Amino acid sequence: MAKKSEKTSTEKSTKTTKVTKKIDVTSIEPIDKDAKKEEVVQTKSQEKVRIDAKKIRTYILLGIAAFAFTLIISAQLNTVSNTDIIAEGMREAELLSELAKYKEQLENLQEDYEDSKEIVEEYKSNASTNDALIASMTAELNAASALAGLVNLKGEGVVITLYDSTTTASDLSIEAGLVHDTDLVAMVTELKAAGAEAISINGQRIIATTPIRCVGPTIQINSVKVAAPYYIKAIGNAQYLESALNIRGGIVSSLRSYGITIEVTRQSDIEIEKYDGSYKLRVAQVVK
Repeated sequence: MAKKSEKTSTEKSTKTTKVTKKIDVTSIEPIDKDAKKEEVVQTKSQEKVRIDAKKIRTYILLGIAAFAFTLIISAQLNTVSNTDIIAEGMREAELLSELAKYKEQLENLQEDYEDSKEIVEEYKSNASTNDALIASMTAELNAASALAGLVNLKGEGVVITLYDSTTTASDLSIEAGLVHDTDLVAMVTELKAAGAEAISINGQRIIATTPIRCVGPTIQINSVKVAAPYYIKAIGNAQYLESALNIRGGIVSSLRSYGITIEVTRQSDIEIEKYDGSYKLRVAQVVK
């Protein structure tokens, strides 16, 4: 135990010696507070100079940029102002041109109005004359349409019925007793000469261009085949028409000599339908 205590005391002495060496005040140099303070002041001054220099450069750059921006804005404003002036001048010229056009159109319309007004006044003053003229033109048109076969007609006239011969004389052929296209043409010619105003054969209206021709055992009228018996209607003075047909040596007596049966009767109300085919001039032209 004595040894252990001695050892402990020796360790404490050694530790005390070590601690004494660490906190030896004699080895620490004295601090110069004034020098330190001056050094801090110099450092702060240098930093402030650097900061001021940066601010000055920044202000210079901002000033240059602001000046340049001002020049650019001024130039743009001048350009826009000049453009507006040019555009305004052009717009005024266009408006003047359009105004001149509208003025010319207005003058033309006024002239047309005056002309139309004169025409209206002329029609008003000649109303009775115009009505008479229109009535006359309408009558002429209706007459022309009737003669051309373009309208239905009715009136007094005659109806002729033709039958082929059932008996043939010994000195005549069978064909002699048949009604031919030439017989119908002769009948139409005789009716027109007697004043017929409208003629039809088996419902086909006879007009100026109607062809009547034989095609085999039938006859074509307006390119439509017809066969016996043949019914001919004619509108006109019934007495004149009947007398023209029954005259001695006329068409009726001639056909009867070949054995053809013909009947002619007067009627007070005959109706003939209009021509329903194509009516178009291909070569002929109206002369004005």
